[in-house]
Amino acid sequence: TAADLFEKLQKKQQAIGLVTTYVAQAPPEETPRAVEVALEAPLVDPETGENLGIPLVGIIDLIVADAAGFIVVDFKTSARSSEPLEVVHEIQLSCYAYLLRAALGEEEAGLEIRSLIKTKTPKVQFHRYPARTDVHFCRLFAAIREYLDALDRGRFVFRPGFGCSMCDFRESHCRQWAGA
Repeated sequence: TAADLFEKLQKKQQAIGLVTTYVAQAPPEETPRAVEVALEAPLVDPETGENLGIPLVGIIDLIVADAAGFIVVDFKTSARSSEPLEVVHEIQLSCYAYLLRAALGEEEAGLEIRSLIKTKTPKVQFHRYPARTDVHFCRLFAAIREYLDALDRGRFVFRPGFGCSMCDFRESHCRQWAGA
């Protein structure tokens, strides 16, 4: 229909505006080292050395090099400007740092979330976070162990997030879960 065609055209124009704005605001001195890189590494607890028997698999949006070293970049889109809460992204950023270290043998100099803001006049916000510490990895592995323990017990634990949009069980198990 004409309305569908108009909506597609608007979204295309919005995407062009976001990309144009990003290219104009991207730091000119940075050198991309990898784009949409798929990495896999065995999950080995850095504190105990225990191999958890499964790999960590992830796709890092962008790895750039600057004067400090490698920066791991994740892109987000948003309808409005706001400072992202680091804790909301801690697991994801820690996983990316772990993958960079374990799969590529490189330590990150920092991590960034680059938010593409879908306002009338598109804009980009850059939020830099320091390299991961032992505390970050301790929390990461504690969360992974909790998840694996729940799987071993056959216990489903409701953990909504972005991944739900791609999950085959979002309309069954999640909808039926009531807390036990």
